[in-house]
Amino acid sequence: MKSHHYDIVRQEDDNSAIWLEAVSDLNVAESRIQELVSFWPGEFQIIDQENHQIVARVSGLLHRRAPMVEAQKVR
Repeated sequence: MKSHHYDIVRQEDDNSAIWLEAVSDLNVAESRIQELVSFWPGEFQIIDQENHQIVARVSGLLHRRAPMVEAQKVR
C-alpha cells in the first residue's frame, strides 16, 4: 500500500496561503495543527500531496487564553 504524504498550510486570505511543513501521516498533521493553533490562531489546511486536494480544514480562534478549535474533514 502506497503511503500518502500531506502538506500543512495556513490560509492567510482568499488568495494566499503559507506552506508550513510536510508530514507522512494524517493523524500527525492534525496533531501538529492542534499545536499550531495554540499560539497562532487561524485557518489551517491539510493537503494531499498526490492529488493536491484539501483533505481537512482546521480553524482555531483564540478565545480567552484557550484556543477554540473546529476541525472539518473534506472528502
